[in-house]
Amino acid sequence: MTKAGESVVLVASAEFILKSSPVRRTLEQRLIDDLKFTLRRHGLECSRVEKDAARLVVFGSRPTEDAAALCSKVFGVSYSAPAQLLMNTSIDAIIEKITEVALQRLPPGSSFAIRSRRSTPGTISRHEVELRGGSSILGAMKDRAVKVDLEAPDVTFYVDLVGRDAYVYIEKLKGPGGLPLSAQWKMLAVLDRGPLSILAAVAMMRRGSVVQLFIPVSDKLGTLCSSMQMALAERISQLVTRPNYAAFVFDVDKFLDAESGHVGGAGRLVRQAAVKFSSDNRFRGVVFGDISGHLSDLSIVSSTDIQIPIFYPLLGLQPDDLTELSRLVGIDESDLLCSMDSGNQSPGLGGTEQLAEAFCSSAIREVRL
Repeated sequence: MTKAGESVVLVASAEFILKSSPVRRTLEQRLIDDLKFTLRRHGLECSRVEKDAARLVVFGSRPTEDAAALCSKVFGVSYSAPAQLLMNTSIDAIIEKITEVALQRLPPGSSFAIRSRRSTPGTISRHEVELRGGSSILGAMKDRAVKVDLEAPDVTFYVDLVGRDAYVYIEKLKGPGGLPLSAQWKMLAVLDRGPLSILAAVAMMRRGSVVQLFIPVSDKLGTLCSSMQMALAERISQLVTRPNYAAFVFDVDKFLDAESGHVGGAGRLVRQAAVKFSSDNRFRGVVFGDISGHLSDLSIVSSTDIQIPIFYPLLGLQPDDLTELSRLVGIDESDLLCSMDSGNQSPGLGGTEQLAEAFCSSAIREVRL
């Protein structure tokens, strides 16, 4: 039996409610597996993950705040929260817990609100929780001059009522949303646009695709410096909930040598090689990080025997959308702005079939991130 007041991590999924029951069960199990993998990778074991109403509850992972922060990075998570679980509880016990947390977390002169919701039928009224909880906090902290603010409180106390149980928490850590990895196809993202390429990969990962990276590197082209490219790639690997995550490093200099050092067509060569490689290795699509461009320039023109979907997930996104994606992977906003300034022109995909055919296999090596 779980003890009253046990520290747990509450995890809300993103889009599962829109799916049929069989699909929803499959996605929930994938999300549970991904949560366990993420915690285990960072040395935070959990005793179990259970479904409770519309939430997943992570038990036995300490410290709870660190576990919640890690869970908030997993695709398919709408938000996570370090919470106190009160089992077979009463309204008096809930009010006591809310007041206890308020004494610890409400600074003098601050404002608060209590938001209670009920997920399944029960005898405890959510309105009574809010009214009695507010009165208890005001009475216990009148010397700190705290006040109620239902519009824009400094601190919000959340109480989720599930049957005779209650979850009490004050912090929601926003997750990436979307679907768990492997819910959709395997994609290849081309790292030729700096941070924008990483954001494009993340955008596809939010839709459930396992995205592997095609990483062009060059000793002659500063924008494709190996150390810089691999550092960007490592940011993606931290979001992938799979062991032995593979990427593919592409030696661009072999192309440049073939053209007697000419670098003008390097962008086209990289993209053509990526398209051929993805087709040969049964990827279901290629992902590019362009944020603008003419449709004619963005369309694929390659060998007639290569037919593979091309995705540009950043087209049409606003700067705020790009900033939100960059925060998920820890990309500095100044670096993002620089890549946006230099990433407005697509190198195109045509006119490089012979070189791509000749050098693709010999110039690519697999690495583990």
